[in-house]
Amino acid sequence: MILFKYNTSVLSKLLVYKEMVNIVNNKEYPKERGIQTLERSILILDEIKKNTEPLTLTELSKKVNMSKNHLKKYLVSFVKTSTLTFDEETKTYDLGSKLIDLGLNALNRFSILSIIEPFMQQIKNDIQQSSALAISTDRGPMITKYQNSGRSINVEIEVGYYPPLLGSAIGKCFVAFLPLQFTENLQEKELADYNFNKDLVTEELNRIKETGVSSRDHYFGDLPGSCSVACPIFDYSGEMIAAICIIGFSNDLDTRTQSDDVQILKKIAMQVSKRLAYQA
Repeated sequence: MILFKYNTSVLSKLLVYKEMVNIVNNKEYPKERGIQTLERSILILDEIKKNTEPLTLTELSKKVNMSKNHLKKYLVSFVKTSTLTFDEETKTYDLGSKLIDLGLNALNRFSILSIIEPFMQQIKNDIQQSSALAISTDRGPMITKYQNSGRSINVEIEVGYYPPLLGSAIGKCFVAFLPLQFTENLQEKELADYNFNKDLVTEELNRIKETGVSSRDHYFGDLPGSCSVACPIFDYSGEMIAAICIIGFSNDLDTRTQSDDVQILKKIAMQVSKRLAYQA
């Protein structure tokens, strides 16, 4: 399944919940035997999740200490159910769409997703821009909700999409406000992949921390729109749990910190944070 690399607040909640479930299960089923095949399936998926690159049958076999013939049966079923994908060219396996679907449904249990919709509708009504909500995962930021602008020409972004960490407004927002250990490896990879200037990146991140706003003012990779602005959302512990952004084009979205569009977004991000008991 998809395991999300949230900030310490959300992660701690998940760990506490897991511990509570374990305690209840141990009390109710102290000697009960589960389905071993299912438990092995989860171990296989966990091992794939731990690796940033897709794995071959041979590589995965070594990691889970299972014969290739035995493991192949699991993998065939995973691919049939879209739990995993199989790349014919590289002969590798990776997490599939079924896990994204299950993960997003699980995310709907989190309070941020249960309260964000009217605020995104407000963005649509007040400034006629498309908006998106993202959370942090072990693969980087992931879009979990999207609201179109209502205009005849919309900036579209798919739920489940992973914007780049240092090339997107959302990504830079997470880098600026999350603890370094959550983004360090991805930062180093993108610095090399995109040949970013590390000093300029650091300078921009410091500015984002000061203003509470990150922005993108040009087309980058496959990101939709020519510009975007993002603001962090915090919970009761003061830790960032999500980023909300507006996406548009340079002729109708002003990304300057003092612009009306940005100030409205900042206000909405703060309102959402306060709903989550954040104390500024």
